[in-house]
Amino acid sequence: MDVKEKHFLRRLSLKEFALKYGIYIGFLAIFIAFSFISSNFLTVKNFLNILDQYAYYVICAMGMFFVVLVGGVDLSNGSMIALASVLGATLMVATKSVPIGCLVIVAIAVFGGILNGLSVVKIGIPSFIATLAFQNIWRGSAYTYTTAKAVSGLPSSLTSFSFSEIMGIRSSTFIMIIVFCILLYILQFTGFGKKLYAVGGNPKAAKVMGINVKKASIIAYSICGLCTGISTILLVSNMGSANPSVAENIALECIAAVIIAGASANGGEGKLLGAVVGALMFAMIKNGLNLMGLSYFYQLIVSGVIIYIATAVDRLRIRAGL
Repeated sequence: MDVKEKHFLRRLSLKEFALKYGIYIGFLAIFIAFSFISSNFLTVKNFLNILDQYAYYVICAMGMFFVVLVGGVDLSNGSMIALASVLGATLMVATKSVPIGCLVIVAIAVFGGILNGLSVVKIGIPSFIATLAFQNIWRGSAYTYTTAKAVSGLPSSLTSFSFSEIMGIRSSTFIMIIVFCILLYILQFTGFGKKLYAVGGNPKAAKVMGINVKKASIIAYSICGLCTGISTILLVSNMGSANPSVAENIALECIAAVIIAGASANGGEGKLLGAVVGALMFAMIKNGLNLMGLSYFYQLIVSGVIIYIATAVDRLRIRAGL
């Protein structure tokens, strides 16, 4: 093997390494950058605040991972958060019952996930189109129901929940960890998890293997809906109110977080931990920009850049056969 061949193989291996582990490299680079830029960033208190404030965001990304894993997307989960939150909050204000309101929120979100799944696998509508339609339906319904006003006056047991602790850990962070452990177990240690990878990797081959592809896909969308419902409860608790304008960009950001972390837009690839790291990277950037005193408009710019990079990296991975 001559010098040119050795150089080519070395360059190829570095490229593969960057495509596979770029999310972790990027995460570390952003972490170091903000540590130098803001003296308030590199503190235990700030890290705990990031985990607590964006636990709902990470849970949404974990749910999105299941949909992307089977080769789909869900553009409607941000709008579903808006609709489920205002309906659940209204019920809590009227009944003063937090459990009933939370059950309604989760039920509505799961129902939305099932509708997405049925639309894609039964009717045959592309997931992008189906969930985009529901995105507008749910958001429009939330604005119509509330006449674009926030729902306040929630029971104190809910609004104080995000500031409470469970086993010495902030409640939102604790729930995020529990959700992660349950979903990781499903993916790594159950036959159903293996079926999801098979369905996303090659639906036709999965069907030949005896896997009910449609059922698996609908369940994946339902899990995404369940995670959306849990995220909604945490967000409402943290905000102390329900607003029809919340979570407008969360769907695209979650998709980008999942894909840039190693999942393929074509399905069948990726790890749940990568989705968590990708979501935390978005959260860290939002937090760092806030500490720098920069407006929300800068967050939109950075979010757009990351979404573009996520798509480009996915295309490069596919071309490289990774």
